[in-house]
Amino acid sequence: MTNEGARLGAEAARRLAQTDLFEFEPGLTDAEFARIEREYGFQLADDHRAFLAAGLPVNVAPEDGQTWSKPWPEWRSGDPDSLRNQLGWPVEGVLLSIEHNRFWYQAWGERPADDAAALATARYCLEKVPVLGPVFKGC
Repeated sequence: MTNEGARLGAEAARRLAQTDLFEFEPGLTDAEFARIEREYGFQLADDHRAFLAAGLPVNVAPEDGQTWSKPWPEWRSGDPDSLRNQLGWPVEGVLLSIEHNRFWYQAWGERPADDAAALATARYCLEKVPVLGPVFKGC
């Protein structure tokens, strides 16, 4: 873990805790980080790891008018299928943009004329990129 990443993550956790907007449990342990990374096939960035080690934000019942009932990924005790679904959101977003907005990343080469072929090519290319771990809501 880089010192700067750890410093930024711990500082972010400290500032968020000061807002009193969310509840926190004790931070994730090294064993929990190892399980998460093994089970979901990705590695948390240094700053994200330090943030979650400083204190784990937890979801509480939504207040009136709140539209997002579970903004924090539930790394400690969440439903594995729900977490896998959240991990897939970035790829799904790119695929939707390809399908509906004709998005195309130039590094993939020329966009196939057929939409199904374009989606298949993009899926193949996206399987090779690092997984983005969700931080908060859809971010």
